[in-house]
Amino acid sequence: MDNSSLINQLKQVYKLSDKDCTRVIPLFESLTVKKNEHLFREGEVVRYVYFVEKGCLRQYYINNNGEDRTIYFKVENGWASELVSFLDNKPTELNLQALEDSSLQIINQKNWVYAMTQIRPLTMGFIRAQQDTNYSLKKRLAEATVETPEEKYLRFIKEEPELLQRIPLYHIASYLAMTPETLSRIRRKIIQV
Repeated sequence: MDNSSLINQLKQVYKLSDKDCTRVIPLFESLTVKKNEHLFREGEVVRYVYFVEKGCLRQYYINNNGEDRTIYFKVENGWASELVSFLDNKPTELNLQALEDSSLQIINQKNWVYAMTQIRPLTMGFIRAQQDTNYSLKKRLAEATVETPEEKYLRFIKEEPELLQRIPLYHIASYLAMTPETLSRIRRKIIQV
């Protein structure tokens, strides 16, 4: 598989040199998954960090009422995993599923730890990426506590318009913490305006 997306990500976002990329790229393996296939499920220990070269992944959990709640979607050039399980070898409470046929680059724990301890620009880039993720999650949580369902949907279509064409509406409803029926009503209302 062509790993040029991963190389570009490492150079542009993580600021790795050609020399560092030469050290990092062999640590990854290619993986192709089919639509709806799970990469890990609740109760399993997460064994890889995933980089999406092509496709779409969804991380979610099942709440106490048995309802599916989507945490995030990752598309091309996105990273996905569950680091507590991955680094501490503990069973996860989350699930990771391919929503499309997807081509991934994956790295196991041994190689991840090597890369993070031996390649400083990657370590610093990862720290920055985690800070950005934490900020985004806090911002999303804060917005979700004050926004109406309609405001949540309008923000989603403003911030993630390409996902509307790729992801089933019931997954978008799950991500926005509303029922599919509520999302349908909101969509009809917006169309009529």
